[in-house]
Formats: sequence, structure tokens, C-alpha cells
Amino acid sequence: MTDLEQIKDRVDIVDLIQGYIRLQKAGMNFRANCPFHNEKTPSFMVSPDRQIWHCFGCSLGGDHFKFVMQIEGVEFPEALQILAKKAGVELKNFSKEKTGEKNELYEISELTAKFFTKQLWESDNGKKVLRYLKERGLEEETMKEWRFGYAPNTWASLKTFLKNAGFNDQEIFKTGLTVRNEKENSFYDRFRGRIMFPICDLNSQVVGFTGRIFEEITGEIDAGKYVNTPQTLIYDKSRVLYGLDKAKLETRKKDKVIVVEGNMDVIMSHQAGVKNAVASSGTALTNQHLKILRRYTQNIDLCFDEDMAGEIAAKRGIDLAVTLGFNVGVLNLSAKDPADLVKEDSARWVQASQKSEPIVKFYIEKAFQKYDKTTALGKKNIAYEVLPVIKLIDNKVEQAHWLDELSNKLRVDQKVIIQVMAGIKTQNNGQPVSQKDDSAKFEMPSRLVLEETLLALLFRMPQKANELILSPDEEKLEIFSDKFYNNLFERLKSGDTFKGPFPYEDNLRIELIKFKSEQFFGDIEEKDLESEISRLVKSLKKELILEKIKELELKIKEAKNQEEIPLLLQRVRNFSNKLSLL
Repeated sequence: MTDLEQIKDRVDIVDLIQGYIRLQKAGMNFRANCPFHNEKTPSFMVSPDRQIWHCFGCSLGGDHFKFVMQIEGVEFPEALQILAKKAGVELKNFSKEKTGEKNELYEISELTAKFFTKQLWESDNGKKVLRYLKERGLEEETMKEWRFGYAPNTWASLKTFLKNAGFNDQEIFKTGLTVRNEKENSFYDRFRGRIMFPICDLNSQVVGFTGRIFEEITGEIDAGKYVNTPQTLIYDKSRVLYGLDKAKLETRKKDKVIVVEGNMDVIMSHQAGVKNAVASSGTALTNQHLKILRRYTQNIDLCFDEDMAGEIAAKRGIDLAVTLGFNVGVLNLSAKDPADLVKEDSARWVQASQKSEPIVKFYIEKAFQKYDKTTALGKKNIAYEVLPVIKLIDNKVEQAHWLDELSNKLRVDQKVIIQVMAGIKTQNNGQPVSQKDDSAKFEMPSRLVLEETLLALLFRMPQKANELILSPDEEKLEIFSDKFYNNLFERLKSGDTFKGPFPYEDNLRIELIKFKSEQFFGDIEEKDLESEISRLVKSLKKELILEKIKELELKIKEAKNQEEIPLLLQRVRNFSNKLSLL
């Protein structure tokens, strides 16, 4: 059994995909909103029987490897490694070179996490840090689970360790772990005298670090409290949510995610049993963050204290979340943050985490506290503070509810409120809000879609394949332009049962066509199948003839020999006549 076969045998595709998106049972299969393009009606299907997936909206599809490649944005070697780790399969004949530069950065980052952990638990200064962390309410088990570490207060401890492990200055620098000294053309450790928090991707691979200054050792009062890994090939803070690798299953289970301010808030929340908490690593929620969260839930609760309340839109990307259709709520803890609340009384945080209020309600209450609703100016200010958020709500019923509530509270006719809202330009952090999905959407050419659909039909009625041979003439037309599809068509005509074996890619394409055949045409009667085959053949003939006419018209324009033109024109007329007969 090959490595690929072992992995597929051990990892069920439904379990794999459920680790990324929420699936719902749909007969023998499972379905979901496609994670690769925006849609309201689920068209993403997973077949546990065939162990494949396919989106009937954007035409993407494949097996375990294709899914991981698509959703993680990695090449096949990296997807192979990710899945081998999940399956517990040791890859044979797998060289480091095959995985490219990214894998090297992952290796350095993982080794660094182990170095920092060792320093925390075994060095004298590390023990001082441990004492401080325990005073903050952290349990040893929690610190080990989240892989806390300590960066020595020296200029080259980590660099020396990694160079001794076989990595050079440039390789280490690319991870963001060192800083270049331009004057001396040398490198020094970025993190020094800091409590270290490894940042992981969805597969729990270390991609970066946050370092909190530990003043007791450094004595540096003015140094930045937090230092983060800069942007690298494997770390992009606009795409990584701290703790999501540990929170994703609980988020799906509770159908809600709690976004808190800092790493300690996430960790203490999990320690208290509220394990659907994540942090956005000191940046506002981005479109990429929200796209990832949408795989698990449409419900977001934001947690912030009174100091953050005035900056909420800038800090948490609320406008964008509302625009994208999330149900956004607020957990208001007054002067406490989750970490402090858990240390004081973890039960209070558990209770508070379950009591959110809609974001619009929060905005309304804050605006009414801020302005005098009895004056014309106060009413105007309240309206201009609240209406931009209400305008972003896509659901008209929900929008009408909040317009009605605002109208009643202000004692202003709702028609006036709606008129004012119509004149407001919704913005997010000073920039126009865009509802356009930034994900790359794959669209199969229309002709290939028709060809694939025809094959899916012929898999249901293979006896019809021989009836589709077009009568030979001087302008012979091939039904299938795709060589692979044409090969399948020829096999169908010869009575092939497609038992294989086939090459990996060919087998996958065959399975996807069979899946499409089952999903679209499994319950259709024979007479309707025949009718649909005839319709598709007619459509394909039209596509083919129109392509031929375009080719000939181009040849006429480019013809250097005038004697060729009458013959080309005659061929255009012939094809036009064929088109009129369809």
C-alpha cells in the first residue's frame, strides 16, 4: 500500500473536512456552503462512499489532498505532510527538498518553540517566569498545553542554537526570529528577556511568536510590552487567529466564536472551560479572518472592556463582519478582561461568556448614553452613530427591527430615519466596505461544464454513447474538446466498465464525474435522461459551430491570399446553415 493509500485509508474525508467547515447530512452525503466562493445555498457536497468532495457552484472538487491544498493554500508535498501527520503515517522516500522553503520555516519555528520551552522549565530565569505566570493564575497543565516559553535575555542564544542545528543566518532571518544589523552586517535575536507564546496555524504548526517583556529580568521599563513575529512566508497576522487551532471544534459545537483582546485572555478562557475563544493578535478583524471563521460559525461575540468601547469598530472590524452576514454580539465585562476575571472567579467568566447582546443594541445604548435624546442635535448625533451599522445589515427583516427600535427611542418617524440612512455612506476604518469575496473563484469554461455534464449523463445511460457519433462530412465535429473526456467517451462506446486501475489524477476525475452523475441524475427516469442528453448534445454542437465560425472569421481577416476568402466564406455559410437547423 502506498503512502497516499495509507493516508486515505486512515483519514475519513468527512472527518477531515469537518475539521474546517460545518457539514450537514444530506441523504447519503454531506453538504455545506462552499468555503471557496460566496454562496447562500449550499452546493458543496462530500461523498463518504467515494471519499471525494465537489462544489456544484464553482466546479472545484477532489479528494483529501486536493481539499487541503485548496483550503490551506499549499502545494501537494505540504498537503501530503499535513495529512500524513493526521493519519500517523511515516512517509517513505520523502526528501526535505520536496517541500520547499515553507517546510524549512516550519522546521525552524518548531525547533525554536522547543528551545523556548526548555528555557522556561529548566533555566534559573525561566523559573522566575514560571513563578510570575502561576501568580497570574495559570496552571502548569495549561502552560504545557499552550507551549509557553522563555527567550533568554541575550543577543544570540537562539541564533547560536539554530546555527548549531544546521541552519544558516539567512534561513533563520526568513522566519523573523532574528533582526539584521545593517551597519555590522550581522544578526541578533529578535526576542530577548520575554515570555514567549507560540502562534500556530489551523494544523497546530508553529508559524510565529508573540513575546511579552518580563521586566523583572530585563529591567527595561520603556521597551515595547509585546513584540510579534513580522510577516513571513508562513505567518500573516491578517490570516492567523491566535488559538483557533484549539478552539475550532468547540466553535463548531457551540456555533459561536468569542473574540477577545489578547493571548492571555484566550488561554485563561480555555483554562476556565470556555474553549471557543480566539484573539486577532493585536489587529482588527480582517476579511481573511472572517472568511476562516465562516467555516465554523456565523456567530461572533466580541469581548472588550470600557476602554475599548469607543474604538470597537477600528479594533474589531465590526462593520466588515456585519456586512458579511455574521450575527455579531458583545460581551461587556466593564473594567475586567477575561484573564483577570478568570483569575478572580472563573465561574463569572463562564456565565458572562453566555450573555451577549446584539451589536446594534450595544451601539444604540452607547449612543443614548453619550448624547441627549431630547435635543435636535442629540437625536442627529445618535442617528449618525447608529445608522451606519444598521445600513450594513443585509437581512431586511433584521434591519427593519432595529430601524423600528431606533425610531421609537428617538420618537422620530421611521420614514425620516430611513431617509437619513439612505444618505449615509457606510465605511470601514475610513475605507468603503466591499462585499466582494477576495477568494479566488475557479470557474470551469462553459463548454467543459457541458462536456462533463454529458459524460455524467452517459455514465447513467452508457448505451446512448454509440448513438452520438456524428455523421461524417468534410466539416466533422468532435463532441468532446477535452482529450480526457473524449477518451472516456470512447471507452463508454466500447462498453468499458471503468474498473481501472487508473493514474491518480485520472481516477479522481472519473470519481468526480460519477459523483456528479449520482447527485444530478440518480433519480431521473430514462425518458428524461434521454431528453437531457439530446439537449446537451444540441448545446455542445452550437458551442462547437460557433467556435468554428469565429475561427473562420479570424482567418478571413488575416488572409493574405484573396483567393482563399471565397472558400472560407463558403465554410462559414455551411456552419451557419448547420446552426440554423439545430
